[in-house]
Amino acid sequence: LTVNPEKQTAAEIERLLRYPGFLKRDTFAKGRVEIVELEVDGKSKLCNTSLNDLNAIIRCKVLVCTVLRNGKAVAPDGNFVLREGDRIYVTAPANNLAMLLSGLGIITHKVSRVLLAGGGKVSFYLAQILQKSGVAVQLIEQDKDRCLLLAGLLPKTCIVHGDASSFTFLESEGFSGFDALVTLTGLDELNMVISLYGKSCGIPQRITKLGRMDNLGTLDNLSLGSVVCPKELCCNSIVRYVRALQNQAGAAISVHSIANGQAEAMEFLVDKTTLHCGIPLKKINVRRNVLIACISHSNKTEIPNGESSFSVGDTLIIVTSGDAVVYQINDIFQ
Repeated sequence: LTVNPEKQTAAEIERLLRYPGFLKRDTFAKGRVEIVELEVDGKSKLCNTSLNDLNAIIRCKVLVCTVLRNGKAVAPDGNFVLREGDRIYVTAPANNLAMLLSGLGIITHKVSRVLLAGGGKVSFYLAQILQKSGVAVQLIEQDKDRCLLLAGLLPKTCIVHGDASSFTFLESEGFSGFDALVTLTGLDELNMVISLYGKSCGIPQRITKLGRMDNLGTLDNLSLGSVVCPKELCCNSIVRYVRALQNQAGAAISVHSIANGQAEAMEFLVDKTTLHCGIPLKKINVRRNVLIACISHSNKTEIPNGESSFSVGDTLIIVTSGDAVVYQINDIFQ
């Protein structure tokens, strides 16, 4: 197993920049299904709305699989009412993401100008990806020699020698005119301060890199935008690999930590050893704290109901919370 945390982080940030309305995106079923994170603010259509009324508001079918409220993950039912400050994790077919944002009244424009604070490896990989897609990238780095090296490696990126911790310097670079800010220095505290300043200057999208994720409950109260952690992304890859070694048959294809690590979203391929194939979900006993969030068939993806069933070759997206530990697909059944 070979992992590159910096490259993984750059790819994750680029995906977030494609849909500025989401704080986090996790992809399943070869890109056909996503679990996205949204924050409910006081002006949102979601505020004070029960989940039973959600699909009528956003005009497309999605499933809220987990809610993070006051730092605690909750597995909601249809009567659950969303409140200001909730962070919700929504399962949806990938082609419904734009409809989801539109239905919520979140107007997102294609990112055309991005400012990267810090010139480390993540910035290098990210600038490479963005410049290929035609996004104008400006990168600020304090070390002169590093600037010269990056200028040679990234000919289409504007490399600026300067101190990203100086608000005066940032203002001289037209700070408030950028569509997105990505803070990628080696200091978590500095990344947070720059992101908070970006919020005060009206930059629509902010992505903050953190090396440590110890105090996420506290950080939820800060306007840091999306938070990415290379170590967490790397750990997800290792966990998936280790679980596959523990049990080759029915092992998870992918594993993602959500809700500040209090829940997991896993992808499983249904094979001939999987129990209950072809049986409606309403007739299957699933373990407590386990939710079948999505079924991806060969030609369609569905948010399941009691009449839904799965067959060999389908992909199941499972969300677990609490004490539910799942190593292989048949662990989800009672």
